[in-house]
Amino acid sequence: MANNILVTGGAGFIGSHTVLELLVGGYNAVVVDNLNNSSDVAITRVKDLAGRYGNNLYFHQLDLRDKPALQNVFTERKIDAVIHFAGLKAVGESMKKPLMYYSNNIVGAITLLEVMEAYGCKNLVFSSSVAVYGWPKEVPCREEFPVSAINPYGRTKPIIEEICRDIQHADPEWKIILLRYFNPVGAHQSGYIGEHPRGTPNNLLKHLPAMQH
Repeated sequence: MANNILVTGGAGFIGSHTVLELLVGGYNAVVVDNLNNSSDVAITRVKDLAGRYGNNLYFHQLDLRDKPALQNVFTERKIDAVIHFAGLKAVGESMKKPLMYYSNNIVGAITLLEVMEAYGCKNLVFSSSVAVYGWPKEVPCREEFPVSAINPYGRTKPIIEEICRDIQHADPEWKIILLRYFNPVGAHQSGYIGEHPRGTPNNLLKHLPAMQH
């Protein structure tokens, strides 16, 4: 029986590409996304690209802070591992609306971890960010560089990282990977899925398709 992998934020840019790779790799992908900055069109397109594996994708539109709704997902299908991409990520917006970012990113992560623990799912990959380093004194960044986030979005990431470390320290059965990376860019080689944010894009490359030549 294939493992069930829960992907939060699975309708987003990175999430949708990851879901596709999981499907063609033989996994069942259980996607949760509130569609705050994404579209369920990505889910449909991933299913199409996955071909015969597309039926192994299960989508639930919900906010991670909605604990009963998240519990229903775990009750419906045994989750073996979680890849946590979901979260607000616009630096400028985070400086204008810090409480919204702390609530969405941190409370959402805590709720997810609580539900995972309650259902005995202790395998997690957390999508952190190179933003935890702020403005490093030299580049490229190395993992051991000091954490010095300079905006609310960036600060949510090391806070969640520390929560994960505390959980694993308290219960060594947890297996957690923290990934710090820059924004990936580009679309799937098919051109069928890519980055389609709602509203004004926050990264340069997303503006290029809209430019007239």
